[in-house]
Amino acid sequence: MKKFLKTLIPTELAKGLLLTGKWFCQVMFSPNRGKSKLHIVDEYPEVPAKVQPRFRGRLQLLKDAQDEIICVCCMACIKACPTNAISLVAGKKEGRKTRIPESYDFELERCIFCGFCVESCTFNAIALNHQFELAVYNREDMAIGLGGVFQSIDKPSPVGKFSYSGKE
Repeated sequence: MKKFLKTLIPTELAKGLLLTGKWFCQVMFSPNRGKSKLHIVDEYPEVPAKVQPRFRGRLQLLKDAQDEIICVCCMACIKACPTNAISLVAGKKEGRKTRIPESYDFELERCIFCGFCVESCTFNAIALNHQFELAVYNREDMAIGLGGVFQSIDKPSPVGKFSYSGKE
């Protein structure tokens, strides 16, 4: 009879289930369990997603208080970019002593989001914002520049309703 029960219920399996049950009950009825949140899933499309402060999203040109682009075309970001995703044409603007970019083109499909361009900019003219939803239907939409509604580099692109956390 003992041999029959041993083949019917393996003792190793029973010992493992007993140990698992002991730890389950210990965690389930612990006093700290009430402090933890039961619902761990984010309702992403309805609720904006929270990204970490050090998250590196899409490249963005920054502006000053007079709504002018801070970039002075020092070309440091172009030299620092390992994938050559940035191209820049410098120009002059009347009433401004420093140069201003006539075109600042950024190829998002080539970017590896390393942040070297942001670190190399001594004027803090570019930043990687918190925009994480970067899916597009056309490859042409991955090229971001100074002009255009959806491809503007100086403001977040309206790809998705909640794709930008709003932090600068």
